[in-house]
Amino acid sequence: MPFFSVITPTYNRAELIGKTIDSVLKQEFEDFELIVIDDGSTDNTKSIVEAYSDPRIIYYYQQNGERGKARNTGVRKAKGDYVFFLDSDDLIYPNHLKNAFAQLTELELPAFFHSRYELVFGTDKKQVKTLNKTTLKQTIRKQNQFACQFFLKRVVALDFPFSENRNLKIGEDWEVILKIAERFPLHFSNTVTAAIVQHGKRSMEISTAATILKSRDILLANLQKDTKIPTVVLGNVFAELTTLAGLSAVIDNHKKQALALWWKGILKRPSHIFKRRTLAIFKKIIFNGKT
Repeated sequence: MPFFSVITPTYNRAELIGKTIDSVLKQEFEDFELIVIDDGSTDNTKSIVEAYSDPRIIYYYQQNGERGKARNTGVRKAKGDYVFFLDSDDLIYPNHLKNAFAQLTELELPAFFHSRYELVFGTDKKQVKTLNKTTLKQTIRKQNQFACQFFLKRVVALDFPFSENRNLKIGEDWEVILKIAERFPLHFSNTVTAAIVQHGKRSMEISTAATILKSRDILLANLQKDTKIPTVVLGNVFAELTTLAGLSAVIDNHKKQALALWWKGILKRPSHIFKRRTLAIFKKIIFNGKT
């Protein structure tokens, strides 16, 4: 039985998934399995994955059901004590699983653990903010700083699956984290051991304001069903995704829509006026775009 099950959902990422797999195979800690869930790819993803001979790589194909369903399939197939979610365009550095194992062991095998990542833009790298233990829960209630880069005990992951609503394209990982955060301590390390690779085909890059708003409404409806989620979180989610939709609208040069969405978010959470997103929206409104 492996200690870690790395779960990689993928859809038409043949040109990227090889680097992701290579990053897993370079791990200094070798007690893992890599489960690739091919979510209905129409490119040559299957041949790329099956070209690897390492027996720790397990490939499953399913009809397209979006990332939530693919991750849930991976959890059900997993045999490890812990699952780690790794998208097929991202990377983990050689010390990632080794550091996680050391931390998890020291913490006496908690439900949740996150190791900090960095953003990669071609040959450039950008550090994300360090995490603060004292304020972490409040921070996560306002914004998902973990992305989908976290370890869960497999038994916990089975109890808190991802939403399989196909229209929830933004925030499905935040939903899981918010539910976990109200029930378990959020353990983390500020050591950077992974990378989120930025490119033009990432979900966030191609999401329209309408897509984000639809995801917001689904996410809120899901969270409202959970009696552990406090009302303050619902307001935070509304403000975060509404202003994010405003940013998307202004990028598409729809100034009036962007301003209206930004204002709705600010009314719910006035503190959002100080976010970098506000400056970006107003710079675009002033200097670019249609009305």
